[in-house]
Amino acid sequence: ARGAGHEVTLHLDADKRAEVERLASVVRDLKDLRWRYVEGPSGRGRAHLAMTNSTGCSSVWASTYPYNPYPFPWANHLFQDSPSLAIGAFEGHMRKMADGFVSVRRAEALLSGDYDAERTERELAELDWPHFSDDEFALCPPVIAMGGDGAMLDIGFQNLSRLMASGKPIRVVVLDTQVYSNTGGQACTSGYTGQVSDMAWYGHDAHGKTETRKELALIALAHRGVFVHQSSQASPSHLMAGVLRGLQTRRPAVFNIYTPCPVEHGLPDDWAQHSARLALESRAFPYLTYDPDAGRGWAECLTLDGNPAVDDDWPTYTLEYVDEQGAAKTMELPLTTADWAATEGRFRKHFKKIEGRGSGVGGTDDDLARFDEYLALSATDREGKTPFIYMLGAGRRLERWSVSPEIVRLAEERQLHWAQLRELAGVVVSDAVRDRVSATLEAELSAKLDAARAEYDAKIAALQASYPQEIARRLAEGLLKAVGGQRLAVGDFVTSLPIPAASVTSAPAVAPVAPPAPAPAAPVRAAPVEASTATAAVVPTANHQPPTSSDESLVIDPWIDSDRCTSCNECTNLNRKMFAYNANKQAHIKDPTAGTFAQLVMAAEKCPVSAIHPGTPLNPKEKDLDKWLKRAQAF
Repeated sequence: ARGAGHEVTLHLDADKRAEVERLASVVRDLKDLRWRYVEGPSGRGRAHLAMTNSTGCSSVWASTYPYNPYPFPWANHLFQDSPSLAIGAFEGHMRKMADGFVSVRRAEALLSGDYDAERTERELAELDWPHFSDDEFALCPPVIAMGGDGAMLDIGFQNLSRLMASGKPIRVVVLDTQVYSNTGGQACTSGYTGQVSDMAWYGHDAHGKTETRKELALIALAHRGVFVHQSSQASPSHLMAGVLRGLQTRRPAVFNIYTPCPVEHGLPDDWAQHSARLALESRAFPYLTYDPDAGRGWAECLTLDGNPAVDDDWPTYTLEYVDEQGAAKTMELPLTTADWAATEGRFRKHFKKIEGRGSGVGGTDDDLARFDEYLALSATDREGKTPFIYMLGAGRRLERWSVSPEIVRLAEERQLHWAQLRELAGVVVSDAVRDRVSATLEAELSAKLDAARAEYDAKIAALQASYPQEIARRLAEGLLKAVGGQRLAVGDFVTSLPIPAASVTSAPAVAPVAPPAPAPAAPVRAAPVEASTATAAVVPTANHQPPTSSDESLVIDPWIDSDRCTSCNECTNLNRKMFAYNANKQAHIKDPTAGTFAQLVMAAEKCPVSAIHPGTPLNPKEKDLDKWLKRAQAF
């Protein structure tokens, strides 16, 4: 130190010197950490996430210089390697995050006086991401691996599987286009049956892809420790809600996103959202969310929220058309997989317009069957029949188009997939399980009934043995009572007996009668008061009233403040049987029994103007009712 022209030397012992150096080191580390978060090399502070990208469409349309949309570190690698690259980036990044948290924890221990050089430094040296606190983990920018279904499901599937098995909280975004879009549109294992593409041509002998689509969501579920969210731009609220949940979990998270490709799917450039909506509602691409932390069973962890008409095979809608006389008509029809496929170029060869036949509703041709009705027929009943769907032609005139066997197989496979998902999610119970459970319950109930019957018979036998003597004793005691030397009147005598109040009837009063006859010798099974002929003299008290319940539950019907409705379609897309529009294109509750309380709450949450009020549940046994009641409180 220098002062007044003199130099002063401070002599510190070894412990003090070490403490000063430690404090100085902590201050330097904290200043550096603050600089990296506030400014850093870019001048904009620390990045909010990092992405590793598989070569493909996402690297073409999202990385063209100088229009790269990513304001964070972005790395492109081989077609199959983004999951492996993400694992390495995650390990390195978490090490740097741990170094920063070590500096903060060391400073906190020094400030609180809890610092012990040997113990504290040993604990800090072992700090890694599994030991981060919740607040520390929330500060860690996510590492995302992005790629198409070809990169993730085909060539790079082993890399993705390794990532899911690792347990590391890395986020995977899969752009599910069902085709190798970037390299010419070759067939992919995620493609649908009947889909026409390179290496899956439509010709005389082969009619498109023959294999069943590989389901990434089910494969991810099989890893059991992975958060899975399958969604699309058809419902932005469903997509973002699942992404936010997945970013918060300490597990691997897979976001499988339906991604219509205009070129390979044969769609107009502005049809992506509409196509995604048709794929959702036709059961071609159902929504699901699987959270391993939500419970122990599949039904607790898997939810199908976001799918329309979850309880039905297909959602049903009103088709508006013009008949041959020019009159406006409507018809209720299910939206099937064939209706969706007919709108896309990749399936167009499977449909042909039926010419020279009546195009009215139902038609008059015995060899034609509406597609959904055809699917319900047995193999024998299908013989000689051609399935068809309705389509709108010029002037909204109704046309009938035949459907190929490949689309029939596709629809059957999609319905099987939908049924399996509903069973896993606990929405429906299979007939086999229901029969087994019913047999078990029947056996249990039969055993309980036999036990109750035996107990009842034993009590009756005891009453038969004891009641005659008890009645006789009480009658004798009553007859011996006297008032002023006079014997009691029969009415007074009866009312003086200790008869339970529950046995009092509303029989009309009668004049006193002769003293009762001795108690019958035969066993008595009824209540004591009925064992004597004197029961006719019992007069009900004036304040005797039938019991009434004063604790009735308050029931609130769901309702919509229709005047505030913006016609956003969020509620009607969720369940068109429960929600509908009035003549002013404003939503109202069409049928509160046509859906679940959960759907009412979800609709309320999605409503941009908070106009939907769920009321109280109609089904007290609905799944996860406590959760939905809590979320409904805001409305």
